Amino acid sequence: HLGVSRALAEHGEPRAGRPGVAALMAAALPPVYVHSPEYVALCDSLCKVPKRASMVHSLIEAYSLLDQMKDEASGFCYLNDAVLGILRLRQKFDRVLYIDLDLHHGDGVEDAFSFTSKVMTVSLHKFSPGFFPGTGDVTDVGLGKGRYYSVNVPIQDGIQDEKYYQICETVLKEVYAAFNPDAVVLQLGADTIAGDPMCSFNMTPEGVGKCLKYVLQWQLATLILGGGGYNLANTARCWTYLTGVILGRTLSSEIPDHEFFTEYGPDYVLEITPSCRPDRNEPQRIQEILNSIKGELDHLVQAFTRRGA
Repeated sequence: HLGVSRALAEHGEPRAGRPGVAALMAAALPPVYVHSPEYVALCDSLCKVPKRASMVHSLIEAYSLLDQMKDEASGFCYLNDAVLGILRLRQKFDRVLYIDLDLHHGDGVEDAFSFTSKVMTVSLHKFSPGFFPGTGDVTDVGLGKGRYYSVNVPIQDGIQDEKYYQICETVLKEVYAAFNPDAVVLQLGADTIAGDPMCSFNMTPEGVGKCLKYVLQWQLATLILGGGGYNLANTARCWTYLTGVILGRTLSSEIPDHEFFTEYGPDYVLEITPSCRPDRNEPQRIQEILNSIKGELDHLVQAFTRRGA
């Protein structure tokens, strides 16, 4: 969503005595909504998520959110490739932080950058025997020069907004202090939301939105992507709500009349209610995971301190 590539094209790299891209974007440039009708149609044809792209785009348009964003026909923003986005950012920024809040472990991006210290990956995800892809335990921290630059937060079924945000904020605070990123790629899957066919987490768009706000307050150049999400109406609700968060807009609870209005019955509201699914995340285990992550990140802080000395 946030137009990193456009900002770079218009303003180039930050130089001494002039504001950086992040400052320029925060102060002057509106977010960029990257899409094209061709990519929307192509994504609509995917058998696992038919019409999902059109539903998302149509609901964003119905809330008149497109009026506040520049428009570039360069691919549907929610389906951009994270690795290519990171590589593009690395042409201009020294350290890029990738944050994956999808239900599944962000193994592909982690593997792509597991040997480098220039890209740090953070993934909050379900980790359970037999659940795809079966990777992403807290002990997976990267390899070689990339050791300690992969952060994995394994979570069990049933987690809700408050606990998820507490975990996310705690981890990202430590990551930011240890890595000091110049740019961020943030992947916001909707398969963590209550009502998704994956039947795992029990979150709402408001919980994901709090995590998004935490990242945006860093005021860095930020590329925001979608991910999983197999309840099509709830995915559209979630990503439309998050678009409102990016723009600082409070959206009406009532779904506006538009092409896919009937898909949002029987209540026709933007909000999603959590289910009665029990939370399987024991506080003691969560604290053990957070302590382990802090210990691994302390290695980076100590290394930077020695290097500076």
